Amino acid sequence: MHKNRLVIHTSISLRDAPFSFKDDFDGVKKLGYRANLNVIHGFGVAYKWFALNINYKLPGYVRNTEKYGRTKYFDLGLKFSFKQWYFNVDFHDYIGYGIKKANTLSDTLPTTTSGYYLNDKIQSASFGVNAYHFFNKDLNMKAAVGIVGRYTKPVHGPYIRLTSNIHGVSSNNGLIPYEYFTSTPSIHKSTSISAFDFGGIPGYAYLNNIDGWQFGAFAGIGAVIQAKVYSFENTQRSFLGISPRIDLKLQAGYNVENWFLMLTSSFDQKNIRVKSFSYNQLYYYLRLTYGYRFKIKTKNKSK
Repeated sequence: MHKNRLVIHTSISLRDAPFSFKDDFDGVKKLGYRANLNVIHGFGVAYKWFALNINYKLPGYVRNTEKYGRTKYFDLGLKFSFKQWYFNVDFHDYIGYGIKKANTLSDTLPTTTSGYYLNDKIQSASFGVNAYHFFNKDLNMKAAVGIVGRYTKPVHGPYIRLTSNIHGVSSNNGLIPYEYFTSTPSIHKSTSISAFDFGGIPGYAYLNNIDGWQFGAFAGIGAVIQAKVYSFENTQRSFLGISPRIDLKLQAGYNVENWFLMLTSSFDQKNIRVKSFSYNQLYYYLRLTYGYRFKIKTKNKSK
């Protein structure tokens, strides 16, 4: 850990939160929803206990807005470590999605030239509190990310992620264009689908640095207890069940004493299932970060 160095870093990242509905939609088994986001530029500084990160959207969307729509979004996160624990609190809010390949659903469904059916009212939101406990004291998430620390030898071991989340999707004008289908179960008429869940995800981590090339992974699988509800036509239906969860974080790059270039990623999967209908969503980010660690001269005190 380089706590006594001034670390200045900059990054380019992409976040996304695609989701899908799976059921029988007049012979179509899956509806895939995609957002259209901006590339994000970040700047940060860290010294001793202090760390500040500023991220902002770059002009222009990743894809053509006439073909793929526009997505308004907001991300907020808080991360900190305490002994062998790593805490992560995050909030995500995305508004505006399009159904890809919607031109195959119905000849009368209004779609863009790229085959997307756009709905700028669809909102996807998630609030989560996560706590990682590492059973090996040499496992450290900050060193794995590689900004204020780095690894010098292989380290591996088990961990457990305790997680609690509120998440779901909603739209006042409906989530699914059921008017164009002949079969319309009540859940297809939903204006919102959401859940509260909590549980534990056991996993295993491996990290290494060979001649400056650092790489690592945190991977786990588990389950959560889930209370889920969907709303349609002023009616609500709720259920209680168990839902599977995965945990995956990957890091790789070049990381030496004075500088680093690291590619980091995180994948957070969420799902809700009601009988044959399922809602699956993947919140993820990819980030490329370059930084330099400056030595700070300190004056020697003498009596």
